[in-house]
Amino acid sequence: MLSRFSNKRPYLLQKGIQLAKTNGKLFDIRVMVQKTKKGEWISTAVFAKIGSPGKIATNYNQGGSLGLFQPTLTGAGFHSASIQSTEKALKQLGVSVAKNFDRHLKGFQELGLDVAVEKKEKLWILEVNTRPQIYPLKYLKDKKLYQRTLSYAKQYGRLK
Repeated sequence: MLSRFSNKRPYLLQKGIQLAKTNGKLFDIRVMVQKTKKGEWISTAVFAKIGSPGKIATNYNQGGSLGLFQPTLTGAGFHSASIQSTEKALKQLGVSVAKNFDRHLKGFQELGLDVAVEKKEKLWILEVNTRPQIYPLKYLKDKKLYQRTLSYAKQYGRLK
């Protein structure tokens, strides 16, 4: 059917994703992965990017806000065991993507995966950022995520 519609021109077909909502707002998850001094990839932060009411964009620079992972998923109706298993899966996904990325493109020290959580708790990678923003994390009440990502960024020379 697509071939008939496209008239033999290339098209990209993308699946629609029903994002989960937390307290009535759409959200996605950012998984930060960074390299250690030994060159190993680790997940250093998992947090939520929450959209403004009525908007589909969750980006901080487009009016979205940041949220801690556990309270965000609790607000979306996830149970404690499901939240823990989802966080573990996201961290593993981040490291797996980074290792695969590293096999094909050298020189990157950090990646930020934007991952959608579908209503049925299925995970979808939306995009992989090669220069993810760290500074919005400093506006979270809990500064641990910011301090952790910042310490790794300083190790590989992104920030002085």
